[in-house]
Amino acid sequence: MGLDLTNDYNKAKTKINAYQTVVENKKNDAQQKKQKAKTSLDKKKSDVIKQLNELDQKSNKFKNQVKNELKNQLEQLLDLFKQTLPPTGGGSLSTISGFFLQAAENTKEQVKSLLVEEIISTIGCSEEQSYEDKLNQPIYIKVSQIDLFKRLKYSPEDDDAKFYYENQSTTPGAIPSSTNRVLYERLQNLGQSYQTQFGSSYKGASGQDLFDIEYVQFYPAVNPTNFGDYLKVTLKPQLNNATSVSDFLTDYYGSIDVLQFDVLSAEIMNMLTGALDYSLKLSGDEMREQKKFELILKRIMGVCTDPRKKIDVGGTAKLSDEDNIDDSFFEVSNQELRSIENDINNTLAGVVEFEDCGNLLLPINVLGTRQILDEVITKKGESGKVDRVQQGIDELANDPNWKNLLPKLGLDLNLKSALDTNLITQLPKTVFKTILSPKVMLGLLVMVKAISSQFGSLLDSQFDDLENFMKTFRKFTVGFMRKIMAIYVKELFDIVKKNVKQLVEKILNDIVKEAKNKQLQMYSSIVYALLVLGQTFIDYRNCKSVIDEILKLLNLALSNIGGNGLPLFALAGSKLLGGISDTRAFANAVEGIQSAGLPTGDAPDGGPNLMNMAFMAMIKGQNKEQAENGKTEVFIPPLTVIVPPFGAGPGITKPSKGFGKSY
Repeated sequence: MGLDLTNDYNKAKTKINAYQTVVENKKNDAQQKKQKAKTSLDKKKSDVIKQLNELDQKSNKFKNQVKNELKNQLEQLLDLFKQTLPPTGGGSLSTISGFFLQAAENTKEQVKSLLVEEIISTIGCSEEQSYEDKLNQPIYIKVSQIDLFKRLKYSPEDDDAKFYYENQSTTPGAIPSSTNRVLYERLQNLGQSYQTQFGSSYKGASGQDLFDIEYVQFYPAVNPTNFGDYLKVTLKPQLNNATSVSDFLTDYYGSIDVLQFDVLSAEIMNMLTGALDYSLKLSGDEMREQKKFELILKRIMGVCTDPRKKIDVGGTAKLSDEDNIDDSFFEVSNQELRSIENDINNTLAGVVEFEDCGNLLLPINVLGTRQILDEVITKKGESGKVDRVQQGIDELANDPNWKNLLPKLGLDLNLKSALDTNLITQLPKTVFKTILSPKVMLGLLVMVKAISSQFGSLLDSQFDDLENFMKTFRKFTVGFMRKIMAIYVKELFDIVKKNVKQLVEKILNDIVKEAKNKQLQMYSSIVYALLVLGQTFIDYRNCKSVIDEILKLLNLALSNIGGNGLPLFALAGSKLLGGISDTRAFANAVEGIQSAGLPTGDAPDGGPNLMNMAFMAMIKGQNKEQAENGKTEVFIPPLTVIVPPFGAGPGITKPSKGFGKSY
């Protein structure tokens, strides 16, 4: 496979386009043979040229709108998925958004394990390292460092902020614990510890007391170095001295819902429309900080494990080691800032912008968003919640305030497609953002201060905002975000691979039908069986690994061996080849035609593309002539002759000419 990742994705797209055209053309060809085509055959040359021009404008409209911004792995795969869909319909973006939402539910335990794994790696300690020397000693955690998105300043009873909390308060020891609510309650009760209020320490999933927690304030006169709002955490002894880092993290994160689907739903709806930011009246500074954070996450989504060590802050960075990322990776350009300011101004003005729809501005529907999220909360079971989110996206797309406005603007746009695309391409970073809630950050920072004495002692001065958090914990941010990204790349890859298999199967079936002997049919059947059954390990963080797997499938139907000469085993195996295939030749021709920018889709009236039919007829005619009258002449070089014992000794033959048949 090639070394250029973007070029490989482009190759895959052109092959899929060609294959789709071949399949559609064969359908059209079969239909055309059943009808009289005198009108089409008698068309004047000028009419055909006019038709081609109209088709060219239609089929290349999207190609002429290619953005300068490079696409990440998920966006590239989504483009491939769209191209694998039949032109006449069948399958949609809603299918993928549903799979993605279900994956968020199905991979909760996997995400929790990845979180623990990444924290241990970030702290830089052994998972068996003990925090025993910190037992019953207060550890102070800055409130601003666990509340990265400033959620704890809002009450869980607020009409909008409630969606960022657990649905209700729980008693000590309940699983999952409403820990974000616990933290909010502590901030409302200065000096009162959790144990004082409930008569019990905070319990982990094992049922053991993990820690006590209390809200305290330090003033400059008392502590001139570190002052402000803190949570005092006191770690408790464990049975059998189970005080390793992994013990604590497993027990603590086992007590909470790390990725609560109700909260994720709120983040999704807010990401799509900005409704909660608008209703909560977030300031421009607060939104700016979060927009920068999301932009950096998008860059990380473009980080691949590739042979080339390269950092590109434009959105598709590629490197083999996260440690190669420096502070410049987290800097935002002036152009990006202008885009961020535009988004902020839109939200403050109560509108949402659809860039893919000509920068269309539509009013935010806060009440509609609240209703959707309230109903997600009340739904029972995973599938019910997923279905309600998808229905909610349908409702947004069909909002009367939106639908009635479009005709007035002279627009006929697919808002549902735009919303689904945004959900799919932005869900990994929305998942990451949802996970970084106060309750998750608490576990991370407690262990940092309990284990890393030098780093922990400096932590208070390292960050108070999202940008500096990412710089301080760059290993965690990049590593964990990439692992989340890999989950959804795999989900989409499996869908794309299934569609590509179906497409390649159609091509292979036609090639088999054109085969000249049973031997090729056997060969093709074996190859296709390997295609379906053969599985290899794929690193979904490795962009090349993913696209190479797709190209293997696409190249199956058009495979060939090139070079100046073939080894003997390859020549011996050539007897399995069946010769030229009309279908394969046409697929190659279509790929070249499309790369030249010529239209290969149906005519504007929905009829078959006459140019395609003409090319197919030419290919069949040429191959027929080759099969009937073509011949092959070969040079036979001198050959060494081994004679029997007692003979005249070894010798060589004279050069000669041989004849054969090519087809």
